[in-house]
Amino acid sequence: MLHLIERDHGYDLSVAVADQMVYNAVRNATSAQRFSLQSRNGMRNAHLARALELMRDNLDEPIPPSNIARKVGISTRQSERLFGKYLNSSPKKYYLEMRLERARHRLLQTEMSVIDIAICCGFQSPGHFSRVFRTAFGVTPMMQRGRLG
Repeated sequence: MLHLIERDHGYDLSVAVADQMVYNAVRNATSAQRFSLQSRNGMRNAHLARALELMRDNLDEPIPPSNIARKVGISTRQSERLFGKYLNSSPKKYYLEMRLERARHRLLQTEMSVIDIAICCGFQSPGHFSRVFRTAFGVTPMMQRGRLG
């Protein structure tokens, strides 16, 4: 949307709209558009959709995957099979990726401290957060913030 505003009405207006939306990165025309999980994967499994919803709603205080499976009414093993089939991942790994993406977004979109971001994304310590973030993205949280994207 911001790219189209910039194209049709100029950079200044796109930045003003971005500021109103508290969004500081205008994506270019070749960047991938995000789609819903169901659209991306053709997934129509209610248990998996509910598990993902629980994960999304509890990024600040992660729930053990076995508890998530129980809450959605399936076994831990069935949950692992669903995540493998539809997401090519384990529940634990996918949950960590969700938390890291949230953290990355917060680094780029807010002025929150790295410590506050680590805490609000369910990491017990800033050191652990920094190590896991660097492994996932190849840069430290502070380096990511400096790159703005």
